Amino acid sequence: MNQINGRQATCLLLVVLSGWSLTMTAANGRDGWIVLAIACFFSLLFTAFCCLPSERLPAVCWFDLPATAFGNGFGSVYLLLLAALAFWSCNMSILSSVIFLRTVSGGEWPIWLLTAAVLFCAACAAQNGIQKLVLWTEPVIWVVIIALAASLLLSWRQLDWTQLFPVLENGWDGIPFRAYVLLSVPFGEVFYAAAVLGNTGTQIRTGLLRACVLAGVLLCLLYIRNICLLGQNGANAVLYPSYTAASVLEFGESFQRGEVLISGSLIVCAIARIALILEFLSGCLQAATGHGSEKRIIWIAVVLAGILCVLFAGSNQAFAYAQELYQILFLPIALIAAAVLFFGVYLKTKQ
Repeated sequence: MNQINGRQATCLLLVVLSGWSLTMTAANGRDGWIVLAIACFFSLLFTAFCCLPSERLPAVCWFDLPATAFGNGFGSVYLLLLAALAFWSCNMSILSSVIFLRTVSGGEWPIWLLTAAVLFCAACAAQNGIQKLVLWTEPVIWVVIIALAASLLLSWRQLDWTQLFPVLENGWDGIPFRAYVLLSVPFGEVFYAAAVLGNTGTQIRTGLLRACVLAGVLLCLLYIRNICLLGQNGANAVLYPSYTAASVLEFGESFQRGEVLISGSLIVCAIARIALILEFLSGCLQAATGHGSEKRIIWIAVVLAGILCVLFAGSNQAFAYAQELYQILFLPIALIAAAVLFFGVYLKTKQ
């Protein structure tokens, strides 16, 4: 098995986290970049904690750690519960991508076709294992970074910096909760990356921490750009400020429809996010049941997720409520799962 290094881990997680800018709203007002910065800081602590079990037993695959720490019975239950969590995350990721595509296309494409396209690409990216997914994201990250950097630079002369003031107009009221929500999603999903990449190479923790910092900086810059370009009221009035901001850029007659370039690269990020979650889901089910190949599990999960998404992708408002619930609940579940595994492994190694 080829070893994965810290740079490759950074590429994978940075691609996954960058996709959040596609559906990032301006609900946190002009102080949203501060909320993002706080969430990014605490994500470093969460990431380091998620990496501890694998570092404690570096010779054991992460998906074999629960059986090693708790025995086959409880270990299988633990993995099945995490597989259910991953399936929930997968559905939320698919729905966010499909609803975005359907909204920006004016509703011309049927939901089932968009869902099938997104899932087919994600399954193809995931079916050959984490090593191939990591290799796939290495060139992709440069496409994403260049597209987003070009968007930021081209919008520079149109920015109205006064839209950022007054900073903290309402003080710190509500900031902790909003930071918690963003720490939960997108940053909390580093839990999946830490698990899938655990015991696959060296300096994985360093690579994941670097990706969190870079993603935090990138998301903060994009948030500031959206507020300064669209204004606080304008950014709040649209569903996808990053897409709208790219559509109003003025950079001459030679290049039009800049939002297509931006949204195209970020859709690839969303596909990488779904592929990572599918990798985690297949690893949990394989280790828990001892049956089924990785490809078969992934394609079965894709079919089930596709059916659910087609049934529930009809309402943007219903999805917004579901997304809010997911953001509130994901972090404590992931934190408890990481803590239970760490203390189980710690006690096992102490013995």
